[in-house]
Amino acid sequence: MTMDEQYTVFLIGGDTGGDEQAVFTPQNVGTRCRLTCSYRDKVIVAEEDDYFEALCQIRKQLEVHGILPFCYGASANVFPEGTVTGMSRGLVVCKVKTGERPKESDLVNIFDEGYDVMPVFVSMQQQFWDSWLASLPRSKDPEMTSSTDGAARSLWQSLTLGFAKVLESLFPRSRGR
Repeated sequence: MTMDEQYTVFLIGGDTGGDEQAVFTPQNVGTRCRLTCSYRDKVIVAEEDDYFEALCQIRKQLEVHGILPFCYGASANVFPEGTVTGMSRGLVVCKVKTGERPKESDLVNIFDEGYDVMPVFVSMQQQFWDSWLASLPRSKDPEMTSSTDGAARSLWQSLTLGFAKVLESLFPRSRGR
């Protein structure tokens, strides 16, 4: 990501008329991720450990006005995963389907849009993620079936190898981190 990269995202709800847009500008600030959202002559800034979390903080402020960004980062069917989030600093998330583990082809940029974007409020996205974790087939390993932590561990293992290679080529680790 270059320091001057910006993402333009359509906004829906909140009397936007369907053609209003926001500009999101990510900026690395040491180990933190600062995200600036400019819309309607307003600016919202959030600083978090990753860009997905910063986007969630901005979304919570937009939600007060009934506004939702139309992008994968605000979609019900996506959520960050440990390896993916760590290597992309939260700019890449996984699309998920009930009962299925994500594949390499399920990686998307949080600011991209697609036919399958389903914008929701932050709390609804978390509920969808929790439901998705519970929908995963249970492992025969008793340690892995004890809770959703087991599903998360299993997800971590299945995603790590394939995604790590792809993300390493897209987002090389900086030597300072």
